[in-house]
Amino acid sequence: MNSQKHNNINIKELDSQANRSTLKGLRIMAAAFALIWLLTIIEVFIVDKTLMTVVFVAGSLLMLAPSLICRFTGTEKWWIKYMILFFTCTSITLINTILTFHAILLFAVPLIYSAQYSDRRTVYFTYILSVISVFISVMCGYYYGICDANMLLLSNHMTSYFTDFSTGELNYEAMVANSDPWITLPVFFVLPRCLILAVMIPIIRTISDNISKSAGVEAKLRLMGETDKATSFYNRNKYIEMIEEYYPKQDRIAVIFWDINNLKTINDTYGHAYGDTVILSASSCIYELSNDKRKVFRLGGDEFVMILENEEVDNLEMVIERWRKLIVIEQRANPLSVSVAVGSASGRGIDVEELVKQADQEMYKDKYTIKARGQ
Repeated sequence: MNSQKHNNINIKELDSQANRSTLKGLRIMAAAFALIWLLTIIEVFIVDKTLMTVVFVAGSLLMLAPSLICRFTGTEKWWIKYMILFFTCTSITLINTILTFHAILLFAVPLIYSAQYSDRRTVYFTYILSVISVFISVMCGYYYGICDANMLLLSNHMTSYFTDFSTGELNYEAMVANSDPWITLPVFFVLPRCLILAVMIPIIRTISDNISKSAGVEAKLRLMGETDKATSFYNRNKYIEMIEEYYPKQDRIAVIFWDINNLKTINDTYGHAYGDTVILSASSCIYELSNDKRKVFRLGGDEFVMILENEEVDNLEMVIERWRKLIVIEQRANPLSVSVAVGSASGRGIDVEELVKQADQEMYKDKYTIKARGQ
C-alpha cells in the first residue's frame, strides 16, 4: 500500500511557507530602510535628504505592497512567489538607481529569497529580473542617482594617481570623463555584477538542496516514528499525541472504530502471513476513505480508528456507507471472507476520549450482531 495521502510532501504548502518567509524579510528590509532614512534626516549620513525621502517612500511602498496583496489573496496561489520576487527586484532597482554605492549589496537579496522555493525555475526567473535590475540601476543611476565617481571617471587607479597627498591637490589632468557611458557602463559595471550574481546561483542551489535533503531525512525519520509500517496508517504513539494535543482543540469530531473479526482464529488456522493479508485487505478499504481531515490510526493488530474533523463530521454516515460497499467488494474478491465490525460516535473535540469509547462500544454491538448471524 502506498503511503497515506496526507503524508505526501505538499509542495504547495512549502512554497506558501516560503512566501510568508519572504514577505517577513521584505518587512524587515522596509524597517531597516526606515532607520537609514531617519539617520539621514538627522544628518548622521551625508546623503541628499530629498533624494533619500523619495527613495524611502517609493521603496517602502514597493516592499510592503506584496504583504498588502497577500492579505486579500493568501500565499498559496502559484503566482504569488513570482509577484513577491518581482516587487523585491523592483524595490532594489529603485534603491540602487538613486543611492548606488553600498546599495549594490542588495542585488543578492532576491536570489537568496528565491532559493527557498521548491521549483528551480524560480531562481532563474529571479536571476533574469536581477540582470534587468542591474542594467536599469546602473544606467539610470549614472544620470539621476548619487554620483559614483568610478562611473564618471572610469577610474581603475589608486588614489595617489589622482591626488598629491603632500599638498592635497587633485591631478585634474588624470581625470577624464566617461565619454560613452552606454558602452562603457554595460561592459565595466553591468556585466561584472551580473557575472558575480551568476556565480551565486550554484552556491545558493547547493545550500538549498542540502537543507532540503536534511529536512527530507528528518521528515522521513519523523514519519517512520509515527506510522505503522504495514498499513501506512498512524500508529498508537501518534494517536495518543493527537487525542491529547490536537483533537480537544477542534469544535466537532466524529470517530469510527473498526475491528477485524476472528483474526486470532485466522492466524492460528492459516498462519500469520495470511492474517497479515486479511489485515491489509480490510485496511485498504479504510484507506480509500482517508484524507487530511480524516486521519486513520492503527491501535492494535486488528483495531483501526478514523477521526473526522469539524465539517467532515457531517459526512460520517456517508463514510460508513461507502466503507460498507468497499468491504463487500473486498469480501467477494477474498477467498477467505473478511469480516469487520464497525462503530461510530460524534460530538465535541474536547470529549474525544469518551467518543472513542462510545465508538468502541458500538463496534462491539456490531460484532455481536455479526456473530449472531453466524458470519
